Amino acid sequence: MIVLRFFSFKKSRPKRLSIKCFSIISSALRMAERLVWELYCIKSSKNREKSFFSFSQRLKPYVWKREMFIRVNNILIFLFFSIYCRRYFAIMNQPSYKKLGYWLPKIPFLVLIFTLLFPIVIIQIHYDVGLFFIALYISYWTVKVFESYFFVLKSYLQLLKAEKVDFENNDILKQNAKNLTHIVIVPVYTEPFDVIDENIRSLLDTTYVHKDTITIILATEARAPEAQKHAKNIIEKYKHRRVNIVNIVHPEWLAGEWKVKWANITYAIQEYEKQSKLDPEHTFVSTIDTDTKVEKNFFSIVSLTFLTTDHPHQAIYQYTPLYSNNWRKGKFFARIVAAGTTIWQLFESQNPEFYRNFAVYGQSLLCLQKANYWSKTSIVEDGMQYWRAYFGWDGFFRIVYTPAICEMDVVEESSLFQTFRAQYKQLRRWSWGCSDIEYVVPKFIENKKIPRKDKIRKTFYLIQNHLFWAGGPMILLYIGYIPGLFASIENSLASFTVPIATSIIFTFLFLTIIFPSVISVHILSKYVDFSWKDYIMSIFQWIFLPVLMLTLYSIPAIESQFRLFIGKRIDSFDTTKKMSRK
Repeated sequence: MIVLRFFSFKKSRPKRLSIKCFSIISSALRMAERLVWELYCIKSSKNREKSFFSFSQRLKPYVWKREMFIRVNNILIFLFFSIYCRRYFAIMNQPSYKKLGYWLPKIPFLVLIFTLLFPIVIIQIHYDVGLFFIALYISYWTVKVFESYFFVLKSYLQLLKAEKVDFENNDILKQNAKNLTHIVIVPVYTEPFDVIDENIRSLLDTTYVHKDTITIILATEARAPEAQKHAKNIIEKYKHRRVNIVNIVHPEWLAGEWKVKWANITYAIQEYEKQSKLDPEHTFVSTIDTDTKVEKNFFSIVSLTFLTTDHPHQAIYQYTPLYSNNWRKGKFFARIVAAGTTIWQLFESQNPEFYRNFAVYGQSLLCLQKANYWSKTSIVEDGMQYWRAYFGWDGFFRIVYTPAICEMDVVEESSLFQTFRAQYKQLRRWSWGCSDIEYVVPKFIENKKIPRKDKIRKTFYLIQNHLFWAGGPMILLYIGYIPGLFASIENSLASFTVPIATSIIFTFLFLTIIFPSVISVHILSKYVDFSWKDYIMSIFQWIFLPVLMLTLYSIPAIESQFRLFIGKRIDSFDTTKKMSRK
């Protein structure tokens, strides 16, 4: 009922809408009734073999019972429909329901429900069309899987190519990079000292020739005095190095801010701008998490990519996240999520139109100013920062893949349950990106310089991306069995062959998981000392991927969309706890 309340924007179409809603409700309830009746007949029949024959042959001894089921079903439909109509006409008279801002947060969840029910409804309307849709959906995912493998391989070859570049003798770096100022913002909150120290040492130990142009900002919080103490010790420990390290403390509860990381780093860079004279066109700002360790050639790769990119300010430069710091300590499901995230980033990097920044990235100070820095109220600023910069440059903007490895932590806590809960909260926070629709659509309406075609395509991809995140695995779970639930004697062949064909295709796709698992292990092996047991276990653990996609991937995304739908927002940043290296 909650879902059906929000099917229409217009008050002028309540009658037609109600009839459609009634039809959908009726179809859903009749499907449930038919399924219950099937199970009852199979259980009650003395001759079990006949349960696979047509409905008419099986149901003759139970006609009066079926009539009872139908009458009860019709009464429930009538009551459900009456209550719905009463509430529908009441809410449509309220002014808030006529505003676009009210409906935008409800779109992701409504699209999800519609997509989950669509194959069931369409096959009842027309059986052949339903079969065609099922075949089309399975074919789409089959093509998508092999397309992703191709893009992953392409990105992996770029990583290998970057390793062979001679940065020390590169003329561009020698002549032009000396005028480029690097600022790295490291937000510090509750992390142990050894985690922070490891981060700073990795930045100091890079092979960049112009280290005197690097500044590291430790962005600490006033409400975390221990973090300020750690920052002070770090500055004292490395005060004789060529790199400049400063600590900027973010005051507590400033106006217009939520308790999120991006308010902290926005305050840090703005305060540093007041202290230093920076050229926005020749200043590059990177944001990395406290648990990050950058590779030796980090600044060289970033500088060379920035200096050789056309229109370098109209871009965010996405680094390559690799969750390897505590790989051995990580639980199997956390390792799969971590490796899957790296593989997904490699895949997305080859699709520049829909590529989005994530976790570790950089941009010029001019670009940052165009975006009005970071959002001070968003818990999932990674994707939001793309949109802020995109609209700041009136659509002339993109993400540039930068093959600089940033080692990060797998989610880890003291117990299995706490680790699972922390991993769930992290994925829920990432999937809260579905709320971007509230920001994107009004901005598209407001901005007249962006082509309409781009507006439609990017809005569609934003909705589709979160739809498949939440509902894709769920649909694949049951879509092959739908023909059998609604089959008649004329369609008995299809109801028998479709589940078998679906099972064969999915089994084949499951076997191809060996490809991304081998790629991820090969990348990890350069940063983690693998024994032969580690190789076997790291590949073997991928067999749990289908189960995790149905649970740890889909459910947090569904919760995020449902929270957005009912207005129970996630307004605080759930910091992932960092364990000590000891």
